[in-house]
Amino acid sequence: MSLPIRKVPLTHGAQWLMRAINLGRRNPRAIFGAALLLIAVLYLLMVVFTLPLQFGEAPDFETAVTTVALAALAAVLILPVLLGGLMHVIREAENGRPTRARDLFAPLRLHKALPLALLGMIQIALALICGSLLVWATGADYWPQYQEMVRGAITGRITTVPTAEQPALVALAQLLFYYFSTAVVLVSVPQIMFSGLGLSDAVKRSFGASLWNLGAYLFATMLFMLGAMIAGLMVSIAALVVAMLGAA
Repeated sequence: MSLPIRKVPLTHGAQWLMRAINLGRRNPRAIFGAALLLIAVLYLLMVVFTLPLQFGEAPDFETAVTTVALAALAAVLILPVLLGGLMHVIREAENGRPTRARDLFAPLRLHKALPLALLGMIQIALALICGSLLVWATGADYWPQYQEMVRGAITGRITTVPTAEQPALVALAQLLFYYFSTAVVLVSVPQIMFSGLGLSDAVKRSFGASLWNLGAYLFATMLFMLGAMIAGLMVSIAALVVAMLGAA
């Protein structure tokens, strides 16, 4: 039985954010432990993939970019699996059932890992579509100039920042990519984990939900970004106060 997709009011985005803030009150050790374990797995993955770059002679630009791209590809494939495990831990804890941080790997036990990993392929396909739009919108000379700028940043040279021919279209393409790629993962993961839907059905429903509740999703995102900015400002002020006290 699939979870129903309902039209929710704009203010529901604020309710989602408040529920997210209240997560962990029932079993903080399991939920926050699973979240830290997720971060550790992703960090270990990046270290393993970039390990060859840390030994021997300094790699050339193409080798470094290829290695980082492969590490990012592996992270894109494994992240939905880990998110599914984290949602499993949260669901068990919120329903008062016993759960532990290592239940982050529950998708492997429940045979949900493959369809969850394939969600990463959907993200890659969306990225290719977005990349094609960006190549068209930025012009033929943009990407060679961008690569030269990156080479300059790595080697310490100062280069001119390239400008796109249609910057508004570039911004729109990036916004649509980030919105729909994030919505596909965040909505499809629980559909696959808890509703028993296959990959194609879950992706279809995720696209429908992201369009049907566009206002609530964007409002929640805006509140999250505002909260992150306020938190960053508070941390900066606290750091400044500590530095002034230390100097005194």
